[in-house]
Amino acid sequence: MSKHPAIFVSIACFMDRDLLHTINDLYSKARHPERIHVGVCLQDDPERDRFSTLARFRQVRVDRLPYTEARGPIYARARCEALIEDEDFFFQIDCHSRFFPDWDTILIEEFRRCQELAEKPVLSHYPINIQNMNDEEKLGLIGKINRFRHVGADDIKMHGSLVRIPELPVVSYGITAAMLFMDCRQRLSVPLDPNLHFGLHSAEQFFYSARLWTHGFDFLTPTRHAIATEYLTTRDRLPDKVRRDYNSRASGWRARTWTKVKYYLQLDDLAQVDPAYQEDVIENRDRFGLGKDRRIGDYYRFIGLHTQLPQYFPYYARQADSVTAGTGHQ
Repeated sequence: MSKHPAIFVSIACFMDRDLLHTINDLYSKARHPERIHVGVCLQDDPERDRFSTLARFRQVRVDRLPYTEARGPIYARARCEALIEDEDFFFQIDCHSRFFPDWDTILIEEFRRCQELAEKPVLSHYPINIQNMNDEEKLGLIGKINRFRHVGADDIKMHGSLVRIPELPVVSYGITAAMLFMDCRQRLSVPLDPNLHFGLHSAEQFFYSARLWTHGFDFLTPTRHAIATEYLTTRDRLPDKVRRDYNSRASGWRARTWTKVKYYLQLDDLAQVDPAYQEDVIENRDRFGLGKDRRIGDYYRFIGLHTQLPQYFPYYARQADSVTAGTGHQ
């Protein structure tokens, strides 16, 4: 690996003008901006060129598509994957982010510390709010992914708690989509499934965490801040016609996508997968399903859900022993 490794920054953007400020701040705060390459999936109105100034960033690769063809965040992030070239590290962020000085060096140094603790580390945590970047008290805390906002038959949403900055990177439950840093080749070994239409928390964060963990990855909370984000939704900034179009196309898909995610997570059987996904899961489960390095039942034990899941998922209740033993459906 070179002295100053290259970083690929993945950004999915749905008509959010703050993308321009994010990229400008990203380059201005990097110690080695020449080693930073950005891949953007830009979902926008083709009749309005609101992002023309992106052209001044020579190291930004853009995949454009009309907002009417958007299929949710996972689809957009999967398209960002296609923009990766030969970078050393992968950094996934939201399009409304800001950075601390020398963020690129901080992340690489933190990653190397994590390599002393785990063979396949993933750095991820809930970034500090942008408005708190200069608050000394809040800078002494970091958002560790260590609990769940919701666990039920309809969804599983990961969450976190503010903890004191650790002296050494500490293990957590999984990833957040707003801050994910790992080895680029290892990231490509667990590709995103573009056919998780309009999938949100359960599909984007919990399911991908389970996939990474069963592929042998460990999640760690770093000891320094490198990035901040805005936690207010961008939906209120969308034009009415865009919001109506997106909601009309998303209607029904989130429930269908959850049936697919449940199957991959061994919480339900193939017969319960929505017909729109039946052929897809049979054809692609080896590529987009769980890994074989660790058992999914052991992941549920690790994150404390093993005893909760049977009350919501009868299939898991019947199959819990075989899932833990690694003999559940693949």
